[in-house]
Amino acid sequence: MSDIIEAPLAVDGGAPVIQRELNRYKGAAVIGDEEKAAVLEVLESQSLFRYYGPHLLSKVAQFEQDFAGHVGAKHAVGASSGTAALRLGLAALGVGPGCEVIVPAVTFIASVGAIVAARARPVFAEVDETMQLDPADLRRCLTPRTKAIMPVHLGGVAVDMDAVLDFARTHGLTVIEDAAQSCGSLYKGRPVGTLGHVGCFSFQLEKNITSGEGGIMVTDDDELFRRAAIYSDQGGQFWTAHAGVRDTVGGQPVIGDNMRMNEIAGAILGCQLHKLPELLNRMERNTAIVRSAVQEIADEHPGLYLRPSHPDRDRHALSVLVYLTDAAQADAVAQALRGEGVPAGKVYGGLPVYAAPQILNQWMIT
Repeated sequence: MSDIIEAPLAVDGGAPVIQRELNRYKGAAVIGDEEKAAVLEVLESQSLFRYYGPHLLSKVAQFEQDFAGHVGAKHAVGASSGTAALRLGLAALGVGPGCEVIVPAVTFIASVGAIVAARARPVFAEVDETMQLDPADLRRCLTPRTKAIMPVHLGGVAVDMDAVLDFARTHGLTVIEDAAQSCGSLYKGRPVGTLGHVGCFSFQLEKNITSGEGGIMVTDDDELFRRAAIYSDQGGQFWTAHAGVRDTVGGQPVIGDNMRMNEIAGAILGCQLHKLPELLNRMERNTAIVRSAVQEIADEHPGLYLRPSHPDRDRHALSVLVYLTDAAQADAVAQALRGEGVPAGKVYGGLPVYAAPQILNQWMIT
């Protein structure tokens, strides 16, 4: 620890270690001339809607094809947000009133919101030492109404998918992966989001690649793809190989929703996708450096320890997660780090998602 400089902390009146504001928005940080040119091209085409226009460039369709190829999925459906992608996945799987979906107790509220929007019931499972869904708790959550499991790959770290998939197969359940925070992450060498029946990603500002907002659902199943694409397009108003021809589910028209991605988002994301491998490599290097330094500190301070590492699951972790003995200590450490210019805080305020007041009290707009 000889390289550690003894000086007053910023919270105690010292000078911050980092003098400039860090850009924590990974995809946004690499926006450049490629994205600018792609957006301008769409604007000049006067065709911002994905299915038709005076000079349609089909940027969304191209991005869907490229993204599916990148992760090794057969199909992809672009969406207006990551939450919309989750709703598409749930609709494709037939999740609705009377169904239950097992979801981890620690996740972003959108995971639960999508389930509730489908008029299904979330059932909260424990998380393990990696802060991911604990497969050992699935049996406790199982009821005759269980329809699906939603493992959430939180912060770039993969869930133990072998155990989840084994349980799902045994009990005849479907699996919808929430990979919103883990675009590009791997589980035993395979991209997350491609292991279950459907996988959903987000392109909101804080994600690995971004168009400000956006999402995508991937699947290898032809029928699930068709159901999701139709649902995203108000029941198939424009979705077919030839724009403008209506489609059906099971031979009958259906009511869907409007969750379509627009051409500007598709253009930006097409450029961002090409930058993803280098972004992931840079994140991996930086995380290793920070983790090594924090481990040195943890070795000298009992009661502080790092999230256990699983190389086949957390190669592209987005953050360094540190466990402390209590919430007050966590608040103090986070405050000190922020004072030094390092983004830090408790995961979702240190509370499980079911403790969010709108979930705890079941507040909804009806």
